[in-house]
Amino acid sequence: MVKYAPMKVNRHILPSGRIGLAVSGGSDSVALAFLLTKGGTKRNAAKRFVVLHVDHGLRPESKEEYRFVRALAKRLGVPFKGLHAKVRPARGESVEMAARRVRLAFFEKCMESLGLDAIATGHHMDDVAETFIMRIRRASGPEGLAGIKETSQVGAIKFVRPLLGCRDAELKDYLRKYGEEWREDATNGDISIERNKVRHKIIPYLEQTLDKDLVEHLYRICGYLLKPLADRNSQIRSR
Repeated sequence: MVKYAPMKVNRHILPSGRIGLAVSGGSDSVALAFLLTKGGTKRNAAKRFVVLHVDHGLRPESKEEYRFVRALAKRLGVPFKGLHAKVRPARGESVEMAARRVRLAFFEKCMESLGLDAIATGHHMDDVAETFIMRIRRASGPEGLAGIKETSQVGAIKFVRPLLGCRDAELKDYLRKYGEEWREDATNGDISIERNKVRHKIIPYLEQTLDKDLVEHLYRICGYLLKPLADRNSQIRSR
């Protein structure tokens, strides 16, 4: 198997134990799987990682994506744990909220049954910038604006995000370089969805007219916002 080139991956945040890789089939999560397993060549990858995937059953292509991710895990030589879900929104709950609830329940079950220390996701620098802009509109405070953190806790689930220092285009170029495929969610092009509008319309406009390095600068600003919050939390814990 091909030996994959190193990228800006923050492996220092990864716990020493077993890690679940949340792989949807998109370019960011596929890149995450390849980078952390070194294209399947990492020593003891099968003991260290397990690929997790949820088929929410909301799109016709979701079953094919399930098969794609399962085959990817097999090719990387790591275990696969998947779920074919039936997402049913509760009263007052959007489909997106219901899908997230189902996904978190699955991850929490995997944390316990598979003995995981954390679940890694493929969030990247562009996600950080998009979240920042979306939360400006909501007049969020410093913690809200800082948005996506490298590590976070949701109930019993510890999430780690080692790709926050990478651009989306960089991850796609990485996969193309080695001839690797991924799956595009057709809804990602729907600009009636707020995040897609920010991604495809607002950020490109601001990059063109205001700052070509906008995404990296917003990422740095989020880091500045997070530092005093982290220092404050550290002081509280030490009391």
